[in-house]
This record gives sequence, structure tokens and C-alpha cells, in this order.
Amino acid sequence: MYTILISILIGAASGGAWTALELWKTWQMGIVLFVLVSIVSFIVISRVMARRVEPQFVGVQRMIQSGQTQLAIQTLEELMPLSRWQILLKGQIHAQIGLLSYASGDEAKAAEHLPLAGYRATEAQMALAALSYRNGKKDQAYDALDTAIRAAKKQIMPYHVWAWMKLKDGDKEKAMDKLLAAEKVEKSNESTIENLDRLRNGKKLNMKRFGMAWFGLQLEKPPAQYRAAAGQPTRKGFRQRKQKRR
Repeated sequence: MYTILISILIGAASGGAWTALELWKTWQMGIVLFVLVSIVSFIVISRVMARRVEPQFVGVQRMIQSGQTQLAIQTLEELMPLSRWQILLKGQIHAQIGLLSYASGDEAKAAEHLPLAGYRATEAQMALAALSYRNGKKDQAYDALDTAIRAAKKQIMPYHVWAWMKLKDGDKEKAMDKLLAAEKVEKSNESTIENLDRLRNGKKLNMKRFGMAWFGLQLEKPPAQYRAAAGQPTRKGFRQRKQKRR
């Protein structure tokens, strides 16, 4: 990480210069200066790099909103060298590329980037879990969800995805345990209350409350209204009528 290395060098130069000049409290103050200057240098360099990166991410979001997914992925890949300068940036870039690749159907590329996403990137961890589950790698799927839950305990959706997978595998007891854990996090959460009730009554979980965040995982087909909102045909055989030439 270049930012850390440069900060340490600046701090070491400052502390060394103070010690060499045999000023007040010599080497003791030199150590203090080394620590303080290194920290300040790190903060300053990080802020400079953040100002450089933020406009690029804003541009990527605009590309995504306009449907230019491949261009957004290409732009993110071009930002990767900057991750050497900014802590956590690399994991964030991998998370974005992985999510965009998964959403666009490029599962090979998604499988390459999602495992490298930051552990606090909850959406990327859930996408990795979904991709792994669909490919029969269930242990990897549960590991990814456990990572998401540990990193953001108050995020409710990973608990429900975990429970949905366990119920799908026929393990109702573990699915119930996970939803009870979610209930401890947020007792008034309507999704948790409903799904606990459904489990107790022998019904499958209702994940519709999570909207496209759930259907984007591609574990269930979205209802017609969600497909319409995403610009997908709502029924098979739909064709646009050709206008007659006048």
C-alpha cells in the first residue's frame, strides 16, 4: 500500500531529522514525531486520493443508471491501479465489478471478482453466496453469508437469505434458528416476523419484501411487476407489432 509506505517514510524522515539535530528530548521526541507525522501524512494523502476517486465512482453510477454496464465495468477495471494508494478501495472495486457481472449474466467474471470483494460489502457477499449456492458450492455460500452477517450484524437480509437456503435444503430447524437470531437484532422487523410465522406454519419463506435486492440474487424468478420494472418481457411470446408502412 503506497499511502502507508509514503506516510511511514515521511514520519521516519521527520523523526530522524529531529533526533539527528539533537533537539529537545532527542530520540524520545523523534519517536513521537515519527508516529504523529506518519498519521497526519496518511490522512492527507488518503483525502487527496479520495477526491480523485470519488468523481470516477459518480461517473460509474451514471453509466449503470443509463444501462451502460460494460462501460461501467471497464471504467472500474481502469481504476484498479489506484487501489494501491487507497485502503479498502480494491475490495470495493472488486465488489462493484462482481455485482455488475453477476447482474449482466457473466457468471465467470462474477466468480472471479466477488470472492475478492471487501468483507463489509454486504451485497457482494450475498451475490457470492447466491452464485455459489446455484453452482452447488453450498459451504462457500454459507461462509459468504456468515461473513456478511459478522461484518454488518444489523443488516437483516443476509439472515433471511441464509434461512431461505437452509429451508431449501430441508433444514427447517437451522432456518428457524437464523431467523430467531435476526429477531434479536431487530424485533420489530416485519420480514422477520412474517417469515418466522410462515416457518411455524410449515410454509415457505416470503422474500418479496426485499424487492429487487432479493430477486437480483437470481434464486427466485421475480413476479411480473418486477420484470416489467426491470424492462423484461412479462410473458413468453411477447413481440412488438411492426408498424405498417403507409
